Amino acid sequence: MIYSTVNLQAATSTENLQALEEVKDFCTTDLGRGGKERWTYHMLPEAALDVELHRMSNATSSRSVDSVTFQPCAAYANLNQDRYSIEEWELPGGVWQFTAIYDGHCGHDTVNYVHKRLPSMVKMSLQALLQSTPTTSLKPELVSEALCNTVRHLDESMRSHLFDFLPHDHLTKMSDNQLNRLISQRYSEWNAISARCTQGSTALLALSDPLKKNVWILNLGDSIAVLGERSLSGKWTAVIVNSMHNGNNPTEYQRIRREHPSESACMTDNRVVGYLAPTRALGDTWLKVPSVYTRRAFAPHLQDWLSPLQVAEYASRILTPPYVSGLPEVFHHSFDVSNQEIILIMSSDGLPDLYDSRDVQMSDQEMADRWVRVIGRRMRSTKDVDLQSNLALRLLRDAVGGNNIELVSRNLTLEMEDKWMDDVTILVQRFR
Repeated sequence: MIYSTVNLQAATSTENLQALEEVKDFCTTDLGRGGKERWTYHMLPEAALDVELHRMSNATSSRSVDSVTFQPCAAYANLNQDRYSIEEWELPGGVWQFTAIYDGHCGHDTVNYVHKRLPSMVKMSLQALLQSTPTTSLKPELVSEALCNTVRHLDESMRSHLFDFLPHDHLTKMSDNQLNRLISQRYSEWNAISARCTQGSTALLALSDPLKKNVWILNLGDSIAVLGERSLSGKWTAVIVNSMHNGNNPTEYQRIRREHPSESACMTDNRVVGYLAPTRALGDTWLKVPSVYTRRAFAPHLQDWLSPLQVAEYASRILTPPYVSGLPEVFHHSFDVSNQEIILIMSSDGLPDLYDSRDVQMSDQEMADRWVRVIGRRMRSTKDVDLQSNLALRLLRDAVGGNNIELVSRNLTLEMEDKWMDDVTILVQRFR
């Protein structure tokens, strides 16, 4: 055997210094998990942090609404599942403002379906209402009812598509071969239906009238809306508009327990059948229909993120569906913008989670007060002009670390294939 010898020159002192210079701004962290595993991140200078956060969060501003949507993990499987809408509608009586956040889970199909269809459905419903009732004599409860019915109709349409394709009485009589043959013959149609039925999306939307005297806020899921009001004396107050529809909310937990009194597994570890955190959502149809659909039809889609044993276990807990509700809550607020400065903060649940991950101990009200204080301070500030122009971006900066350059750098540049934070979407609407 012949061996070849390779001579390598030692690096010069200059080259060593250059190499050290290239890595001097890189650090490692265990994310507070303990153990030996470490992940690398890049320390950025203050001037670069705002620029990078603006870019990564796709920060945009319209006449009255600022928005950000943020997920720093670039791996394809973990792409941001949040969506949002900002629209103005010229309708009888003037221009109405519609804003919404949709927080998807378990995939992109259902949240994309909701994002595409819900705004136009709300617009059509509102338009029909305004054609029969002038804006000046419009009762707030009529708008609330229209919003609620529209969201429920969209959720019911997903079940209707399922039942039209595969009626329950047919499914129970079909052999496995017959079922497989039906699915293979109409695979594209079934693939779209079953994907939407095994995924879900929350919805938080706001609708304001042309005079900005009324705002309706609809919630289905665990996103959050906060109204901030600035009095003539300059004091800001924060009001949490909606309750959170998840298992951590005792009211929601007890509601599901009451609806399924003899089923101990209907809520396990504060999750619906031990699986889903939101207790109300669009989609998640497999938790709203008989378990035979999960066992025989949905299993291949669920096995993208659940093992066959887990699918069987969750299916065994589906005894008296539905377990996830499609009934939203609607809240109406009226105010006089001539005497008050009003802001509406809407966010997906990833925003409060960021504070929890930093071990910042705050009640929900204390967190809402902080958000309004952060934004209110920037609305009156002459500094930080770039961030001042997008109030949602200022709130995101506070959540990812504020003035802690090391923490903000870590949250923006961590080299990790898995998500280290939930998707975060924030809309800030100004009423003037």
